[in-house]
Amino acid sequence: MRTTLRPAKPLGIRIELDSSEIIPSDPGAGTPAMVYVGNASGTFWCALDTGEVDDFTLTDSQHRWLSMVAEQVDAFIEAHS
Repeated sequence: MRTTLRPAKPLGIRIELDSSEIIPSDPGAGTPAMVYVGNASGTFWCALDTGEVDDFTLTDSQHRWLSMVAEQVDAFIEAHS
């Protein structure tokens, strides 16, 4: 299952969730939650932890939005594991 999360207001950021990337036997192996900002991409947890996607520094609004949807990302991964 694939799904996309986008903020209510346009912030130029999206999260792609892909259940086929969830590997329960090796949790660090897949990339089930990816963040995209323009042409830059990175894993959700790295973007949330560092505030960056590739060499792009997230705006405060983008970073806050990631924090706000973290529970949704966790729930998606949990539901498909």
